[in-house]
Amino acid sequence: MSSLARLSVTTAVLVSLFPLIATTQTTQPATIKVTTRIVVLDVVVTDKKGNLIHRDLTADDFTILEDKQTQTIRSFEPPSQHQLPASDKAVVNSAADLKKIGDAPVTLLVLDELNSRFEDMSFSRQMMIKYLEAQAPILKQPTAMMIATNSTFQQVHDYTQNRDELIEVVKKRMPEYPWRMMNSGRSGPGSVERMAQVMAALQQIAQASSGTPGRKNLIWVGNGFPSANLVGMEQQQADTLEAAMRHCTARLLAARITMYSINPTAGSTSVIEVDTPDDLNTSLDENGSDPFGGGLVSFTNFAPSTGGIAFTGRNDLNNVIAESVAKGQDYFTLSYSPSNTSDDPAKFRRIRIVMKDPTLRATTRDGYYPETSSDINPVLDKSISTKQVVANLQLDLSAALTTTISYNGLTVAATKSENVYQIHVAESGLRWSDPAPDGSQHAEATVAAGWYDSKGKLLGHVIREETFPRGDSNSGANFTLPITLPNNIVRLRFVVRDAFSGHMGTADVTKF
Repeated sequence: MSSLARLSVTTAVLVSLFPLIATTQTTQPATIKVTTRIVVLDVVVTDKKGNLIHRDLTADDFTILEDKQTQTIRSFEPPSQHQLPASDKAVVNSAADLKKIGDAPVTLLVLDELNSRFEDMSFSRQMMIKYLEAQAPILKQPTAMMIATNSTFQQVHDYTQNRDELIEVVKKRMPEYPWRMMNSGRSGPGSVERMAQVMAALQQIAQASSGTPGRKNLIWVGNGFPSANLVGMEQQQADTLEAAMRHCTARLLAARITMYSINPTAGSTSVIEVDTPDDLNTSLDENGSDPFGGGLVSFTNFAPSTGGIAFTGRNDLNNVIAESVAKGQDYFTLSYSPSNTSDDPAKFRRIRIVMKDPTLRATTRDGYYPETSSDINPVLDKSISTKQVVANLQLDLSAALTTTISYNGLTVAATKSENVYQIHVAESGLRWSDPAPDGSQHAEATVAAGWYDSKGKLLGHVIREETFPRGDSNSGANFTLPITLPNNIVRLRFVVRDAFSGHMGTADVTKF
């Protein structure tokens, strides 16, 4: 395997984002077969003025339509079931504490320095601070802060309920000049590259937070990526961009992420221009059809497609952030099993919720594509070559190893004995093989470790494939990893990726 340290950002994001480019057929690992599909909907209810509805509603107040067909509601949870445990102190001080909050929602705040003008970055930071200063010292939702820059996507503060810590990290953050955006202009390979970087970051968020069971409210403050008109593009490139958008959305939905995008540039849109009709935008989703089938790939598609809102043209960004957080806290959760059992991944299923009270409005995701094994774990995609599968796996590991974002799809712990680290992976999240004739089972995983100096430079790494037998029902997996470390390291990160579920977990060691 080539050195992770030599992987360029451009290659990494493009290969991880566009796995459908390769078409060579090959034998792949066994796929995951989903026999009963359950669609989970997080639903925000408002009145005609947009005010959140807090009064008691029951399942009888909701009618779910999928492609205009009424569906049977299988489960119903009111907002009261999505609350943090009662406490006069912070419950969550890091991602490790998220297991204490059950299905309560969390918030991810992202400041976009990749696609925003320098003056918009400054304004966004001021409004983020103003929003935080208006909150109570202990935040109602565990909140993480992330930054998208020219070259990387990083977490600058882990999940916390400490308002002042988040204010401090935003005040200290010195934004980078957006040279990648300024150099690429409105069109050309640079614009597509930035699109790839953003979608790779969204997929990384989805993969990293897959172990958090409740709703994740992703609030992206920035321009996102330039929109792309597909009409008039070379067909293969258009198909690739559209497929990437669909795949990214599927990953967000699978992780139960609702996105709110906030564009700080009033009245501004950016489009990758090709020769297209002026009225292209009017073809988008007017009749409740596939939101990605209208000829335009746009960052603002992510919000309604995941049940959120795309805000543009607002100067009071602090209030917009507060509104997004509030909507992400007061919601109902409903589920149903679709009456249409077709697994056609190209057929978009349109979802609509009708309220018994006509003065109320229910907001949830626009719909979905039937989930495939490659949506669950892209390494299992049968349409791509073995070489591409290996590249996707390497890039998954690279993304997790070279970031500070905590991955909790697997629960990983590391302890040291001399120069050997004992790695333990909890049972939850691991996918075990079918029982052998003797009843034994095993799991397969890729294990990586990387170590860093005080400047955050990756000094070295090691990667191994592991197969381990299943022990007692709660024993999980245990293995050893011998590592000889230099003296000047300040952080050691372990990454474990289950071969069949695609779940990933990380553990960081900072004391040596």
